[in-house]
Amino acid sequence: MIGGMGTPTLFDWPDPGDAASESGNLCAIGVPADHGNGVSRGASLAPDAIRRAACSIKKPPFRGVDLGDQADCGSLDLDTILSALRTTTKRVLDMGGRPLVIGGDHSITFAPVSVLQERQDIGVVWFDAHTDFSPWSEGEVHSHKQVLRRIEALPGVKRVVQVGYRGITVGDERCLGPKATVFTTAQARCMPASELLQTMAEELPWYISVDVDVVDPFQAPGTSAPVPHGLDASVVRDFLSAIVRSRSVVGADVVEVNPRLDVQGVTCAIAADFLRAIAGGA
Repeated sequence: MIGGMGTPTLFDWPDPGDAASESGNLCAIGVPADHGNGVSRGASLAPDAIRRAACSIKKPPFRGVDLGDQADCGSLDLDTILSALRTTTKRVLDMGGRPLVIGGDHSITFAPVSVLQERQDIGVVWFDAHTDFSPWSEGEVHSHKQVLRRIEALPGVKRVVQVGYRGITVGDERCLGPKATVFTTAQARCMPASELLQTMAEELPWYISVDVDVVDPFQAPGTSAPVPHGLDASVVRDFLSAIVRSRSVVGADVVEVNPRLDVQGVTCAIAADFLRAIAGGA
């Protein structure tokens, strides 16, 4: 079943069938989980809400498939959810597809990226108001606050480009190690897409991760950790379109939409538009 009872598929894409085996197809995977967000629960409602919002926008020119939601997320612990999402990602890759994950909180990004980097070296481009690079030690509970620190430590992740940082943190988190480049919101606001692409090695395939809080909260209020003075949604969409046109994209996600905090569905509509851009929509 796709989402809840009567929920449409993303962009009316078919559920698994012959189309699922077409090489390079995007395969939407809903992950209704917010276990990794200790700030405010509600992102578990996003896959259903974003799919509904996508019904009201222009469909992308290329079709994918919608695999539905990862099962039983509400009753499982985060480690089990991440393990199940790893298994789903492997299945998508084995049939020649590319994962397009609809979150959920940002902790879930670790699962698809960890699988992809086992298959080949990749880069990760991270749109977020925060760096998600809080201290983490082996054995500590996984969360959305340190997920990028864990991802950068993966051996197959060769480059990280973070866009939109303006987080209020104890220390300056702009230094993420030798693999990483960080563009603050102030830099990204007036930066042409060509400058972003210069930091994204052309020979690497890339994974795109979009935390909706990269957008200014006046435009996208439906998120759990909003930070003032964010990017305009159109700027983020233009970056996504440029990346899809100019780089090999092996997977993507849009996360941290909280429908409980949204106003008239505007954040869900922005998230759906970002998914459309990733799927090749201008």
